[in-house]
Amino acid sequence: MGKNNMSIYKISDSEGELLNIIEAVSPLEWRRYNQRYPQIRINNRLEKKDCSDIPPFVAFRFENESEEIINKLKFLINNYRGFIKWELHKHKREPLQGTNWVIRPLRVREVTALAEKNGLVSEEYLAKYEPEFGPIAFDDLNALTQYIADNLK
Repeated sequence: MGKNNMSIYKISDSEGELLNIIEAVSPLEWRRYNQRYPQIRINNRLEKKDCSDIPPFVAFRFENESEEIINKLKFLINNYRGFIKWELHKHKREPLQGTNWVIRPLRVREVTALAEKNGLVSEEYLAKYEPEFGPIAFDDLNALTQYIADNLK
């Protein structure tokens, strides 16, 4: 199975740098992240939109998953001490092959029940009721990225 085009180029956004670090250790088949300031088209012009209130995540699937790398990532994320707690969330792709992994703030999972009571998903709930959380999480993602870069070998 050849390399997916998405995995060839280096992500330039700081929000996606963690994916570059993981890719350097083990090739990724798929990857995704959310931008803090995405460019959106308004009246035929590209403008930056502030999406800081939606907490960041990085998601990926390995070409060939290694339990050793997953365990190392889990260990680093669990031992990271920053402004907030983070988690490595596993998402099985039923009925498809492979597992998607998501690095996200633990708070996203903690508010799931509250969000559902309000007819929202966790990220929408946090954006609406805890809008200060997103910017803190984006800032902390930079520190988490550096921590993983220094320790994932």
